[in-house]
Amino acid sequence: MIMVDVMVPSIGRQYNFSLEEQSPISMLIAEIAEVICQKENCCLGGSVEELTLWSREHKNMLSGQASLSQYGIANGSRLLLI
Repeated sequence: MIMVDVMVPSIGRQYNFSLEEQSPISMLIAEIAEVICQKENCCLGGSVEELTLWSREHKNMLSGQASLSQYGIANGSRLLLI
């Protein structure tokens, strides 16, 4: 498990998440969206399948089929959920 910051520009908030670095990113996006929706008592626009996760340090989109470790995402990394 690694600790990362996830910024969600559509709602202007940032969250700390503990994520499994070996899980597929598509699964992590679904988990992140669910937690945010429960916390904020809202629904992020569009469907979960349309959401993407980006690395703020590397400035690239993370493929849903890959894992965080494949991109070198580690503790303290900053991600964007768009």
